[in-house]
Amino acid sequence: MSKDTGFSGGSSVFALGTDSDMKLFFDCISYYLLPKYPKEDWSILTDRFYRRYLKLEELDTAESLMKLVEQEFKQLDREAIDWGPIFSGKAKSDLDRTKSTLYDIFERYFYAFHYCVESAKINYEGFKSEPDYEYEPVMVCMAEVPYVVDYGHIPLSVFDNLGADEKPIWWTGKIPK
Repeated sequence: MSKDTGFSGGSSVFALGTDSDMKLFFDCISYYLLPKYPKEDWSILTDRFYRRYLKLEELDTAESLMKLVEQEFKQLDREAIDWGPIFSGKAKSDLDRTKSTLYDIFERYFYAFHYCVESAKINYEGFKSEPDYEYEPVMVCMAEVPYVVDYGHIPLSVFDNLGADEKPIWWTGKIPK
């Protein structure tokens, strides 16, 4: 696919890079943090955020987990990533491979995540009393026009009903009708 993917939440959208880069970000979380912190509920990030969306009541937990990811990524050298598929051309990447740590490589992802969480919270507080307002969830999305507009109109139930083996919608590039 290699369409721009990113994060959205509230009234904010950040294009962060290719779908392969996004998958790599979450693969690094799964590979390096899940075994080190087995008592944490990583499904908040690796399933809810990666494949679906974050519910309002999940935002604080997700933020705490992402801060832990940031701490750990600061300790991991760029060589912690297998760059082979990118060098061979099997995967397209916009990541800066000259940065020294995983944190440095994915710094924009952390900024965008926290910004989208804050935007979702601010919008919810500001508009929750409006009769037609619906919470604008934090999620991974297709971030290029016109996909980002269409993506925002997908009913949340479609994300909720993704099967255990189904890829995220942003990865498939197929907007459900």
